[in-house]
Amino acid sequence: MIWEIGSVAKYLVLPPLGFGWLVVIAWFLVRRRPGTARWLLFIAVSGVLVMALPMVADWMFLRLEVASGKAQFARAQAIVILGGGRGLMYDTNQKVVGGYPGPFTLERVHAGVLLARQTGKPIMVTGGKPDGQDPTEGVVMREVIERDYGARVQWVEDASRNTVENAEFSARLLLPQEIRTIILVTHAFHMRRSRLVFARAGFDVLPAPVNPGHAPNSVEFRDFLPNVQALIRSYYACNELGGIAYAWARAALTPSRTVGN
Repeated sequence: MIWEIGSVAKYLVLPPLGFGWLVVIAWFLVRRRPGTARWLLFIAVSGVLVMALPMVADWMFLRLEVASGKAQFARAQAIVILGGGRGLMYDTNQKVVGGYPGPFTLERVHAGVLLARQTGKPIMVTGGKPDGQDPTEGVVMREVIERDYGARVQWVEDASRNTVENAEFSARLLLPQEIRTIILVTHAFHMRRSRLVFARAGFDVLPAPVNPGHAPNSVEFRDFLPNVQALIRSYYACNELGGIAYAWARAALTPSRTVGN
């Protein structure tokens, strides 16, 4: 129940909808407090424009990233690839007949398989069905890895609905087998939160960030032109900050099994 409430709340609070509530409040105040209403409208419009600036989105993404643990990959015991969404395929009767990896998942799978070939470490995939429908992310990832890449998936965790559960449920499978040191594969902007919760679950985490950003060598004119892509990236960054806050709050209320990192 808490997860469902949180999932809805983040869409209501995070930008751009979060700024929309300022517009609603301004509408109610426009007659009684026109000055306050104008300020709220200014903050809402300015907030959306700022979040839509490429330079702002890039700056937020870079603040979330962590360095790769590539130098220590040799001591890892397994590669854990986090799901990043999957789509569903329907027949003419609107019955689900299969699934396919979303763009984030496919990028993570590709990076994880390459790492497995380079290091020889076994693969675990983790991801459930937040929408309640089969197939799960874990099953879709395994099918793609084994069918399209010709690699083998050693473990499938397909009950989790979020990053915290990715870590907790992965721990239930791997820790009893004395597998604690893992190469964690997820997008660079998602790595800080992921490393936090997997370390909290008892793992020694070696980050393998996918698509890390790079600090620009110079500022270009287009960096100051708002666009939808930058707004989406800013949304992801804000979502990560919210996720990190949730992870820290959860950690403060539960015992830790951290072993390293």
